Amino acid sequence: MDYKEYLPMFLDETRENLIQLNRLLLDLEKDPYNNELLNEIFRIAHTIKGMSATMGYNNMAALTHSMENILDDLRKDKIKADKNIIDLLFFSFDALDKTLELIASSGTDESNIIKEAIDRFSQGNTVTDSGSDKDEKSRRFDLNQYDIMVLKEAIEKGFNAYKIYVRLKEGTVLKSVRAYMVFKTLEDGGEIIHSEPSVTDLENENFGLDFSLVLVSKNSAEELRDKIMRIAEIDTVEISSVSIEGASKIPKEDTVTGEQEPSIERQDIKGSSRIGQTIRIDVERLDELMNLVGELVIQRTRLAQIRELGNATDELARITNELQSLVMKVRMIPIEQVFNRFPRMIRDLSQELNKKVRLEIYGAETELDKTVVDAMGDPLMHLLRNAVDHGIETPEERVKLGKPEEGLVKLSAYHEGNNIYIEIEDDGAGINIEKVRKKAIEKGIVTEDGANRMTEEDLYGVLFLPGFSTSEKATDVSGRGVGMDVVKRRVEELNGSIRLESKEGKGTRVIIRLPLTLAIIQSLLVKVNEETYAIPLSNIEEIVKLDRSEIATIKNREVLYSRGRVIPLYRLSQVFGLEDDGCNFAVIVRTGGKQLGIAVDGLIGEEEIVIKSIDKMVNLNRSFVGATILGNGRVALILDVNTLANT
Repeated sequence: MDYKEYLPMFLDETRENLIQLNRLLLDLEKDPYNNELLNEIFRIAHTIKGMSATMGYNNMAALTHSMENILDDLRKDKIKADKNIIDLLFFSFDALDKTLELIASSGTDESNIIKEAIDRFSQGNTVTDSGSDKDEKSRRFDLNQYDIMVLKEAIEKGFNAYKIYVRLKEGTVLKSVRAYMVFKTLEDGGEIIHSEPSVTDLENENFGLDFSLVLVSKNSAEELRDKIMRIAEIDTVEISSVSIEGASKIPKEDTVTGEQEPSIERQDIKGSSRIGQTIRIDVERLDELMNLVGELVIQRTRLAQIRELGNATDELARITNELQSLVMKVRMIPIEQVFNRFPRMIRDLSQELNKKVRLEIYGAETELDKTVVDAMGDPLMHLLRNAVDHGIETPEERVKLGKPEEGLVKLSAYHEGNNIYIEIEDDGAGINIEKVRKKAIEKGIVTEDGANRMTEEDLYGVLFLPGFSTSEKATDVSGRGVGMDVVKRRVEELNGSIRLESKEGKGTRVIIRLPLTLAIIQSLLVKVNEETYAIPLSNIEEIVKLDRSEIATIKNREVLYSRGRVIPLYRLSQVFGLEDDGCNFAVIVRTGGKQLGIAVDGLIGEEEIVIKSIDKMVNLNRSFVGATILGNGRVALILDVNTLANT
């Protein structure tokens, strides 16, 4: 049988398991005698082994089998989780992670790193070989070791274990809904250990009219049967008891046999099955749905201009808003999917640099658009590496300065208005502002006189210039003069901003502001020489009426004097080569810590707009992030305030 059609599912599920495995290994390093952690790690290794063997990736299966052996020895106290064992498990994780990406790109698990990991296990790193799985099938069930372990302990604690067969009536529609109702009903009084077909197949209706499952519960078989039969379109329910060899409570009927597991400490029974809770959706399908919602928003705006439609337009607006909100929520994912990779990176980096560093993470549950989450991985990694390499001092230096030996790096995310803020803060050496000033002069970025007039905020901005670095020597970690400019560019490409705060000797904080979503935004529509442009509302601080007496020219650049501030002024008519009809208003925006005024002829008003990307073949000024279709059917270009500020 060819399983290649299941490759995307295999890749997704294995990636999720590896993320969890990475976190558990870090916890195990701190608490090496925690049997609960060992059991969870064993379960994940066993799951990956089973999936890779089914898909024909024998190298991955062999490595995870070796991991099972060493984990089993740890659980039985035959060996101790010392540094060598932990390092071996981490190396195995890296081998699995890199091999999975190789499978994704080339379809093979023939990699040198996984063979090296297997060799390390065979070179005396394991004490004993616990052998391969010996679970026997009970009728149509093929339970793994973890399932049997949970069942065994449930029975010993007085739970009843049942095999339940359910058949739906002929002609049942929405079979997955009926299956979900059965699962929900049973989980109210117990835990589902196993199902056939799998939960994924049940969710996708990849089954006929019947399915079976294994349940542990305090309820009697009669009570369970009555509950299930109350659900509509259920035809047949058959329930029989299940026993496990070696368990102290032996029911009468069907017996599930398997390799006996050592007794473990568990406070409750954790079900391994959940139906209807989550569903994987292809990102391209989400994008298509988002485009359709965008078209609906445009048509709603057009209809709103036809006053005769009255209540119908109001109702359409309500439905559109609800649909738009729902689609936005579907696109939202927790930023922990990026944050999860950093604890391991900080661990390895601190060992490499002989530093003691503790990473604290806050707000990992904060959600934002998947596109933004995916794009922020590398920039955040660079900033964290900088914090450890340039910020945190060595233990000896910290002791001399009266600081704890262990440095602290905080990574946090929080929601404020229509934006997400990500902060990276360390308690290290901070930024030597005079050193930055000196380097800026040496590199010819500014004159000595100009550098002396620069504020701290201006000098922090120099750190984001291409090729600028205060590091005396390049290292493999950072200091090559590349990276910070890329970080800034990536953040601004996402219509966000980045700024620094630092105090020498105390530490540095990097604050990144990002929009919740990149698809639909609130904007201010402005008019310039009969053309309409959109300015993202998140960038706007205020709007002022222009008074000619408040405009001056300094070094061939116009500035606006407003309430004691001197603000650079940009006339869009000049920037875009249009005829100047007379600027009446200035839209004051802030980006990257800078304020600037955008002079426009008139204001049209606020409007929710759908961002449409501009084809790369179209030769347009770089000051636009995209375009939108207005309610009257005309196209308006959306200003890129970040690019405009740097012109």
